[in-house]
Order: sequence, then structure tokens, then C-alpha cells
Amino acid sequence: MVVALSSWRGRWRGRTAYVVGSSNAWKRLDPRFFDDKDTIALNKVGPKFGLSQKVLTVTQYARLPDELRAMDWWGQVFAPDRKIQGGPGPEPQYQSDAYTVRDLPPPNLDFDPFLKHWPGPDEDRLFHGTTSLHMAMSLAWYLGCSSVVTVACDHGYWDGMSNGSGYYDDQNHQETRNLIDNRWWLNHTDELAAHLRGLGMGVYSLLPAVNANGEGLSFKGPRATIG
Repeated sequence: MVVALSSWRGRWRGRTAYVVGSSNAWKRLDPRFFDDKDTIALNKVGPKFGLSQKVLTVTQYARLPDELRAMDWWGQVFAPDRKIQGGPGPEPQYQSDAYTVRDLPPPNLDFDPFLKHWPGPDEDRLFHGTTSLHMAMSLAWYLGCSSVVTVACDHGYWDGMSNGSGYYDDQNHQETRNLIDNRWWLNHTDELAAHLRGLGMGVYSLLPAVNANGEGLSFKGPRATIG
């Protein structure tokens, strides 16, 4: 069953959204930290790391809503209304309920949300960017949040691993490594953060893998925080 995105417009107005990814910062994270926070999880982060099912899930992958239901995950899912990952293929026919993201620009375009593809103030759609993180940040804006904090969305390796334990069979997933190493995600995320700040939204990064003295997990990569 497909559910209209419009029912979520402005629902978190003035609040702070925590957008949670799958990096190896999870070695220092407790899922209970998010219990009292407005949280948006990426892809399979919710069930893989034990988050409450009240969190929202955002994914660019059309296959994931039904896969999440098969994992007994029943939280709200926001997903594309057509296939935008993995090349040509059939349009998604969801067997489970999902809030679909309408009118997405086609994949593989130059990253230019600001002049071409950013939703207008009255449009009920999200910007998909080049990673589910970008769609989640767009959702926080659509929900009316005053700020967004990314957690475990790090563009690099904590203790040598690109992803938290158990997220992939190979914790250094090859596609993830490629996108980290060539700064593809980092550069685009910086651009998107600058755009959201221009709209008056605060954009921050939380680094649970280190303490105030810089002690904790070792980090390697272009940069852990959003510019």
C-alpha cells in the first residue's frame, strides 16, 4: 500500500532530527540514545542496530521496504516510487505500506539540487541526491525541522571499518569504500549542507566514536564531519 507523503509535511516543525547511518561509530553507540529523539534511520539501520520502531526509515532502494517487513520491521518507511538505484528494472510494486517519494530526478545527473532539482516550498517530494543520507536530510527539511544532526554517517573508517559490525557480511563493503575514498559522498553532502543552511536550517555532526579530548576509535578518511 502506498501512502501519501503530504501527510508528513511540517509534522516536526521547529524540532531537531537525528539522521543515523551505519558507520563503525556504532562501536561506541547505544541505540537507547535515540529513544527520546526525533530520529530518521538510513536503509536497514533500524533493525540491524536495534533502534525503536518509532524511528522513521529513509531509503533510496526500491527493494528495501518489503525486505524490512520481512525482517519484522514495521516502522514508517519513505522510499522512491520508481527504481533509482541499480540501473534499469521494473518499477517497484510494494507489498507493504510505504510513503513514496514522487517526481525524483533521474539518476546519474550532475549533483545540482539547488538550481534544478530542489523541491519548491509547496511541492510534496524529496530530493534524493547520491545517497540515502541526502534523502533523509531532505525529509528533515520537509518535516519542518529547525536543525539536523547526522550520527554514524561518517565519510571514512573507524578502527579500519567502513560499516558497523553485522551491517554487511563484509564490514568494508567495496561499494562503500569506493564512495568514501573518492570523496563522492563527502563533497555532495557538504554542498547539500550548505544549501540547507542557506534555507535557515542548522546542520551538525555528532561523533560518538571520540570524546572531548579526541580519544577513542582511530579514524581514517577524508573527513568525519559535514563541512
